[in-house]
Amino acid sequence: MNNNRLPRLKYHSPKTIEEVLKIKQTFADDTVILAGGTDVIPMLKRRNVTCGHVINIKRIRPLKQISFDGKEGLRVGAAVTLREIADHPVISDAYPLLGKAVQSVAYNQIRNMGTLVGNICVDNKCTYFNQSAFWWQSRPDCFKRDGDCCYVVKGGKQCYALSAGDTVSALIALDASLTIVGSEGEQRLPLEDFYTGDGKNPHKLDHNGLVTAVLIPPPISGWKDGFMKKSQRGSVDFAIATLSIRLRNNGTGLEEVRIALNGVSSRPIRAVKAEQYLIGKPVDGETIAEASRILLGETTPLSSIGSPVQVRRRTIEAMFTDLIEAIKG
Repeated sequence: MNNNRLPRLKYHSPKTIEEVLKIKQTFADDTVILAGGTDVIPMLKRRNVTCGHVINIKRIRPLKQISFDGKEGLRVGAAVTLREIADHPVISDAYPLLGKAVQSVAYNQIRNMGTLVGNICVDNKCTYFNQSAFWWQSRPDCFKRDGDCCYVVKGGKQCYALSAGDTVSALIALDASLTIVGSEGEQRLPLEDFYTGDGKNPHKLDHNGLVTAVLIPPPISGWKDGFMKKSQRGSVDFAIATLSIRLRNNGTGLEEVRIALNGVSSRPIRAVKAEQYLIGKPVDGETIAEASRILLGETTPLSSIGSPVQVRRRTIEAMFTDLIEAIKG
């Protein structure tokens, strides 16, 4: 029994991205990145993550910066906290959807420490997996623990742990992308392409890679947006579902639409078919009802303890109706 104590770890505190990459290349999958630590530290204590080296990135100056340019948009470094984002005047004015999503994450103490990139890269969650090593001593290992079974989907052939980042749906709706540096240099990846759908390895990030920033295009006038999160105990819990909607009306109908969900499946969901259906249509009761039906057809919710599939489906339907009604004003 480990009594939820941290294991013995080698602590690294580099001052440059190059130093981080060198450490990761040396120790490969025996490393974990520490930015806020609000998720990583509990996982290390429970032995959900096992490694020998922790790399603190909070001393790397470029990763602690928020910058905005009218042509390039917003850049948020990987060590910027959720509190810094919530308090930033440009974000509250030009990106209110992001501000709402950030405020939905946990509570003040967590937002003071946790980072936006950490919320994007948070490991998929499972009520079974996220137990202590002592709890697992009496049970066969699941896929996420390198076993051969899934306790969420009986008979499942892969891990179905849930994608959990509360800010992810808002960022996808905002067409956000990530900058990732690795052994092959820097690349830019749309956020919705960052997720694999495999609960065991949910992110397209190899052991040598590091997410350095979130990039969001500059704001365009005419958009209306809204964010909603539903959970069992308010913001303190991971969500039953988060939903973000953005609408741009040209006067006769909807010109552009973004609809994104998270917390319901093993990866975030961009509801492309529902978006396409809404283009050119007025936002009335009949349109909303049909768009809701299409949205549910694009969604494959998973069960978790306290949130069976039917609860999630009814929750998504109610959230979509309420949120789009509120946005259309």
